[in-house]
Amino acid sequence: MHFHYFTLRHLSKYLNDFHRGEIVDDCFSQNRNELVVEMAKVFLRIGCHTPLTYIIPSEEFSRSRKNVVELFPEIRGLAFTGSRVVPWERVLILELENQYDLVLKMHGSAANVMLRLEGQVIRLFNNQKEEDFDYTETPGLFDEAAIRQEVPADEDLVLQALRKISPVMEKQFARKATELIKSGISFEKAYNQIVTDAEKEIFAIRKLQTNIKFLLLPAADSGDVMVKGISEALQLFLRSQFQFTSYRSRYNEVEKELRKPAEKYRKVYSSYQTNISQLEEDRNPEEIGHILMASLHAIPPHVKEAELEDFYLGGTIKIKLDPTLSPQENAQKYYQKHKQRKGKLTYLKGELEDIEGKYLAAEEALEVFLKVPSPDDLSFTEKGFDYEELKLLKQFSREKAGEEGNNEKKYPFRTYHREGFDIFVGKDGKNNDELSFKFASRDDLWLHARDVPGSHVIIRQRAGKPIPPSVLEYAAQLAAFYSKRKNDSLVPVQYTTRKYIRKRKGDPPGMVAVDREDVIMVEPVRE
Repeated sequence: MHFHYFTLRHLSKYLNDFHRGEIVDDCFSQNRNELVVEMAKVFLRIGCHTPLTYIIPSEEFSRSRKNVVELFPEIRGLAFTGSRVVPWERVLILELENQYDLVLKMHGSAANVMLRLEGQVIRLFNNQKEEDFDYTETPGLFDEAAIRQEVPADEDLVLQALRKISPVMEKQFARKATELIKSGISFEKAYNQIVTDAEKEIFAIRKLQTNIKFLLLPAADSGDVMVKGISEALQLFLRSQFQFTSYRSRYNEVEKELRKPAEKYRKVYSSYQTNISQLEEDRNPEEIGHILMASLHAIPPHVKEAELEDFYLGGTIKIKLDPTLSPQENAQKYYQKHKQRKGKLTYLKGELEDIEGKYLAAEEALEVFLKVPSPDDLSFTEKGFDYEELKLLKQFSREKAGEEGNNEKKYPFRTYHREGFDIFVGKDGKNNDELSFKFASRDDLWLHARDVPGSHVIIRQRAGKPIPPSVLEYAAQLAAFYSKRKNDSLVPVQYTTRKYIRKRKGDPPGMVAVDREDVIMVEPVRE
């Protein structure tokens, strides 16, 4: 709802009231799919992410020293003359001097920013959406006659009726209109009331199970955080959204990492216990061998079974025999089973003790982690999330990483880990050669920024585990960062199986010949 038609109307009014006449100082991008328009007193952050699109005014913004791409140079130094919203559309237009304007199209996956001159699109923020060069400013659908419908107090029917008026009407409007109709007023009056309420300067931010929601129409007794002012509300929304999605992702990742070994060791421990109990409950083969040896005279030749006196438990016992063996040989067979059983019990009990230690350690680590607030348990107020609560997960992750690091083998290369895969990065020419030709296996994956000096990168293969695309991309980003093109926006990185690279006579340290390769385009990742 944060990029809803009515939200954009609030934002347009705010920009006109507080920032009209300011000069555009800069226009740049330093994060993927985010454009920043810098004016004298405001940074306007425009996110064309999927599914999170946003336009957030902020008084402060931390600009990076590197990896900043300057955009739309034509508008630097121009005054912002005003903004407007295309009627019944999710499009905000920032009007500038000299007949320039920026069209902010907030259409979900089709979101884009277009620079126009005299109404003609001349540049795009997302150049892959070439169809936006033909963008025509057109009001959204609106049927005024549909306001006078008679609609029963059924939320689904109310939603259908509202969308006949305009597709911008969403579930929050239907929910509120249904409540009003149930109170005894007509659909038309209910519609007029929700539009009036949507124009009010009070906004609600709601913490859900998977994300943060921005609402124009707060629900009664919903526990929503109420915020006055569109700028403050959008800033709180975006900050909380980023914090929550990051926290939730990391929490789920750590929980999965800890539950997996705990569950694994629990199953193995239970299996070993079951096997030991079964072996201990079964009749001891040594006793059966003794019974056979004591009753040789009572066993007929070539029989498959003999019923003999059981002088251990009393009564008789039926003993299975191999008819091709003599009674003595059958007794020896049971003595051999006893030795095997004894050895197996010794092995299982030793393994059980080892597994028990790992199981208890895994359970203890999980128990400690579960004291960290879950995403559902995070407190959320008008100030956003409690930083001290968020910090507990970071602290746990640091301690966990420190414990793992203490147990890790030290390598003479930069070492990274991603989704269970080890990634190694060379430090210089000689180190690259050592990594690629002495350390790496023939079937490991080798990466290097194409056509420029840089580090060799190796992804160590895991038996039966193909390298996921996300791991390949991360390793390629490392190769891009540890190269002469580390400050470029996009870097081509070549990758191939280690066996397809070779050292030619006379090549300096770090230089290789590549016989077969694929190429991936990536942004350099920060160390």
